[in-house]
Amino acid sequence: MVFTYRVVLETDKETREIVAFLPTLHYTADFGGTVEEALTRLQELATGFIETLQAAGEAIPPSDPVSGRGL
Repeated sequence: MVFTYRVVLETDKETREIVAFLPTLHYTADFGGTVEEALTRLQELATGFIETLQAAGEAIPPSDPVSGRGL
């Protein structure tokens, strides 16, 4: 099953690293020196988080609605 979640990107004011988080997945977050690195790390973390929910028999949050303009 494929899930689509909204990603929020911010720059940490102290470290200048890119922080990427998923509000729908309990604000699961990771960081990186570039947007690409932060997104790659976040995707790996989100996959593990969803697998953990599945293994525990917990509900997986539904995908976020897709709207607006994509990049």
